[in-house]
Amino acid sequence: MKEQSLIIIKPGFIKDEKGIVDMLTKNAGVKIIQRAKMRLTKDILYKHYEEHIGKSFFDELVKYMGSDDVIVMVAEGPEGSIKRIREVCGATKNPAEGTIRAKFGIGEITRNVIHSSDSVESGKREISNFKGLLKKV
Repeated sequence: MKEQSLIIIKPGFIKDEKGIVDMLTKNAGVKIIQRAKMRLTKDILYKHYEEHIGKSFFDELVKYMGSDDVIVMVAEGPEGSIKRIREVCGATKNPAEGTIRAKFGIGEITRNVIHSSDSVESGKREISNFKGLLKKV
């Protein structure tokens, strides 16, 4: 069974897209099947981060994520891919050496380089938020 994850390379880090995608495809064993460069709207951000509405960091996160262009991608791979993608991305706080967040990050929680879906269900929901906006690779 294939799994799909939504990946967002956050504002300020799209210059690192090639290195990030290389790490994902090589280390997580996934393929990027859809992609687009865009500026995220408030509507998309509220849908995407709906579970964080009302939390102390929400307003700052929405402001940051809408501040510049991002790269939005769908990564696909075999069962277990979402877990592997998250391992390659690294923890939000104190990411392990050799992860995307350790290599490209700047140490701020809201500016942590990359977003990836945390479950198959989240992947489906998040990908649906971008229906019609992504192009096949």
